[in-house]
Amino acid sequence: MKSVIKKWGINGEGIVFRNKKPVFIVGAIPTERVSYHIVQEHKTYCIGELEKVEQESSLRRYPVCQYADRCSGCSLMHVKYKGQCKMKEQILKESLKKYAQYDGPIEPIRKNINNLGYRNSCKLPLRVIQGKLVSGMYKKNSNDFVAIDHCLIHSKYIEHVRKQILEVINNYGSALDKTLFKSLVIKEFNEKIQIILVSGPMDFPQKLIDQICNIEGIVSLWQSIKTDRSVDVFGSEMKHLALEMNITLNIEDLQLSLLPRSFFQLNTTQAVEMYKYVSSLVDSCNLLVEAYCGIGAMSLFCAKKVKQVIGIEYIDDAVKNAKENAKINHIKNASFICGDAGQVLRNISKDHEIDTLIVDPPRTGLDRVMIDTILSSNIKNIIYVSCNPSTLAKNIDALNKRYHLVQVQPFDLFSQTQHIETVCLFKRS
Repeated sequence: MKSVIKKWGINGEGIVFRNKKPVFIVGAIPTERVSYHIVQEHKTYCIGELEKVEQESSLRRYPVCQYADRCSGCSLMHVKYKGQCKMKEQILKESLKKYAQYDGPIEPIRKNINNLGYRNSCKLPLRVIQGKLVSGMYKKNSNDFVAIDHCLIHSKYIEHVRKQILEVINNYGSALDKTLFKSLVIKEFNEKIQIILVSGPMDFPQKLIDQICNIEGIVSLWQSIKTDRSVDVFGSEMKHLALEMNITLNIEDLQLSLLPRSFFQLNTTQAVEMYKYVSSLVDSCNLLVEAYCGIGAMSLFCAKKVKQVIGIEYIDDAVKNAKENAKINHIKNASFICGDAGQVLRNISKDHEIDTLIVDPPRTGLDRVMIDTILSSNIKNIIYVSCNPSTLAKNIDALNKRYHLVQVQPFDLFSQTQHIETVCLFKRS
């Protein structure tokens, strides 16, 4: 079949329509004329497979990554950067219109100045192939492992250390059971590296630990023992093997520490720009609350503008880091609570008047408890940091009952992928 691609899909696919049903075609770009065939047919949509691009879009480029057709990590590697930004702006606009009936102004996307080599963290599955332990990714929507020798979106320090760790493990000898290794997690800030080796139950030989610690740049080494089949990359047991427990990073005038389970945005440079923007939206006030605060980065970034900051986070390691980060930065007006964001916010709002609420939820967005708590509160302003346009738009629709959306600012943190971050400002109606 041949057709012209009409629009973008939310995951970077091209869409054509057949018998009034959308057909999603990976690798196709709007305005292109393509040949394709149907590989899956569902009640409301179809999945097509691209056979040939008959007429190319001006936005098409030759993928700079040799794994682009096999790895599911970067869905837009075949699209020029300006086209990637255009796609993300379109998806955001369409999502807000479809789910929130919002057709107001959206600011131009804040572009990523480093659209390759920007990623400060990776979680890579490991496999033994022909007797050697290798790292890689999975093909989209499958368990098919793709060995990857070099990733273009990782920082060069991550890639350098990743290769050295695999070399150390592979050269160790037959006494080490390589099949017990499950994943390799690497975090890099300021050219310093934290390593978490995820494995089945095993004791690492001291010689292996010493060899890994001798790799330049490594400042923290952990083991995570995983025995379940959950989607969480980490197991229930975390063992500190050597060097520092935390890895530290510096953003502006803040020093921040992270334990292995603690999260920081994957693009450090763009995260700082986004935090600056969020801070610019915060008016001087008495009480700022941040839900889903992680290690407290945004809370501490905004602390100087308010009398009191309270951060809420359910990951215990992140709360420990947030409290430590407030202490080492001599910020005395910030406190952090471990618990469910909606329930803790409900308790705070009973006894305090909240001037501004910052929310930075996971991709699933705000849950019902959080939305009900917000709607029943007297919170004046909300700053919503979203990583998913669809759930953002659905949450906007719910919040519209008592809040007015006044500003929408998208950021590109994850170049070469379909993902987009959006900061929205709400005022109480």
